[in-house]
Amino acid sequence: MSTEVVVPKVLKTTHSQKNYGISIVNAEDFWQEGYKGQGVNIAVIDSGCDYHEELNRNIIDVFNLTTDDNGNLNVVTDHYGHGTHVAGIIAATNESNLIGIAPEANLVIIKVINQQGNSDAQTLIKGIELALNWRGKNGEKIDIINLSLGSKKDNEELRNVIKFAVSQNVFIVTAAGNEGDGSDITDELSYPGFYEEVIQIGAIDEEFRLAKFSNTNSTIDYLSPGDKIFSTYKDNTYQTLSGTSMAAPQASGAIALLLSYLKSNNIDYTQELVDLYLRLNAIELSGYSEKAQGKGVLHLNKMVGEEDGS
Repeated sequence: MSTEVVVPKVLKTTHSQKNYGISIVNAEDFWQEGYKGQGVNIAVIDSGCDYHEELNRNIIDVFNLTTDDNGNLNVVTDHYGHGTHVAGIIAATNESNLIGIAPEANLVIIKVINQQGNSDAQTLIKGIELALNWRGKNGEKIDIINLSLGSKKDNEELRNVIKFAVSQNVFIVTAAGNEGDGSDITDELSYPGFYEEVIQIGAIDEEFRLAKFSNTNSTIDYLSPGDKIFSTYKDNTYQTLSGTSMAAPQASGAIALLLSYLKSNNIDYTQELVDLYLRLNAIELSGYSEKAQGKGVLHLNKMVGEEDGS
């Protein structure tokens, strides 16, 4: 039997009408210099994505790998809502009510989660392989894969395809999982988040406190806002949700801004270069161990190669 893959359970609230992650990530500094994710292609592998007023402009391709909607490859209707929320955090275009971290990034929607919120490892693997083989009209490739999903079981084939993706300079950003108990003494593992090759993202709230639900373990890389996040939702609506599923796309959007800068300036980059930049600019939180926060809160500071006052 194939390993079950699910989107982590998220909490709905009506607390917020904004994505405060924009200020914590410090996206505005990149926006002001003209870097808004343009030229960056992000595969959102999730429960699909509804055609939403805030997202229509940025969705450039879609694939359905589930049996929803009679298995129609070109129909990625998000009956669950999760994928639409994730996509909006990354790249909502501010048509009406919301702007994402990287509002000019391109989104390729790959639906692997069905309307019940479930999938399996083989479908996820197919989704990742599809993303790696995808080519745009001018030969463009996927730069970032966002995986706001997970399984409690390790899967060697899944890890191998992720290793291959990283070897192709594709950034894999994953949710850490929502099984946290508020203590870093215990470890909570979700795959593929626990794999060393991915960028595993835990969640903080607006006050820079670790979200109680956020998994802690030895391979957490960074924290991003994931508590009470306002974003797009199914049926052309909006919703406030909490979970590491919301934190991961904040990180994907932030990396998209950085790649947009590097690409626009014809700067060759590697996974190591980007990781160095992220590590040097992360905000370390006092009172939390590395198992809880990794290298700290993801934060975009000055541009790569720029000095203060330049």
